[in-house]
Amino acid sequence: MPLDRTKLHQGFKTYLANAEKASGKTYDDFAKALAKSGLAKHGDLRAHLMEKTGLGHGHANAVVAIWLKFNEGSAVKPAKKAAKAPAKKPAPRAKAKK
Repeated sequence: MPLDRTKLHQGFKTYLANAEKASGKTYDDFAKALAKSGLAKHGDLRAHLMEKTGLGHGHANAVVAIWLKFNEGSAVKPAKKAAKAPAKKPAPRAKAKK
């Protein structure tokens, strides 16, 4: 399914257009590379895209953010964040002797 660019924030539209211009590849090319990677974490996907397409950190970061946002129905889904452990209660304070 093609990306509906009208749903993107203007900053992401600009980053995506510049990434496509810099690399000579389309968003669909980026999406295919990300889907085939089998990776789920944002940082891993960004590094993979940088390696495969020659994009810089900023452009790859934006492309991955777009892909993760609009790729919810695919087989590769972003990893869920671990639940935070409950906060520990502070130890009771000893009463001062008078």
